[in-house]
Amino acid sequence: MPSTTVSDAERSDAEPTESIPTETRTRAEPMAPDRRRAMIAEQAVPLFLEHGAALTTRQLAEQLGIAEGTIFRAFGDKESLVRAAVEAFFAQGRARMLDGLVDPALPIEEKVAALVSGTRTWTSRMMRMLSLVNRDEIGQFLSRPGDDAYRTAIAAVFAPEADELTISPDRLGAIVRLAGMAANAARFDDDGGLTDDELVGFILYGIAGRPRGRE
Repeated sequence: MPSTTVSDAERSDAEPTESIPTETRTRAEPMAPDRRRAMIAEQAVPLFLEHGAALTTRQLAEQLGIAEGTIFRAFGDKESLVRAAVEAFFAQGRARMLDGLVDPALPIEEKVAALVSGTRTWTSRMMRMLSLVNRDEIGQFLSRPGDDAYRTAIAAVFAPEADELTISPDRLGAIVRLAGMAANAARFDDDGGLTDDELVGFILYGIAGRPRGRE
């Protein structure tokens, strides 16, 4: 952790603060409670991905440079913190969809390869985050009816090839989701996991088609 002139005693009671330009700041202002909760939850995500349920509030506080009491004042208990971190994880994922998953101008083979690799990573992380909550709570974090952000993002990626595809771009999201599940099948079956190349080939050509340009 970077050195500081603040004493350990002072630092242990410090609250996270909003960043204020140096030239206008005379004294750090405390964060609003909602913003403090959001900040802690967002920054907890990579730590939960790394350590899982073994992550302690003390470790989190040390990594964020705040007092452990700040976490409990914000969330009340670790279970509430975990749920907020899982919610933040999915919110971050939806934000990435809005930014665009893959450059639509790429060749279709490169787009599929990038999506397969990204979906493999996302699915693995999603399963790790969902493992932190009770099974009966999982449904509240997953996509709900009418939540078509992922489908819309996938459709935008393949819009340039819409006339060449055998399936409508707005249906491709379901296929890519299945690819993510298949990519992580090795978690349950050592022989069941498929490589990225196998998944790309299946999405592009099925099991009986031929790559374009080949006899």
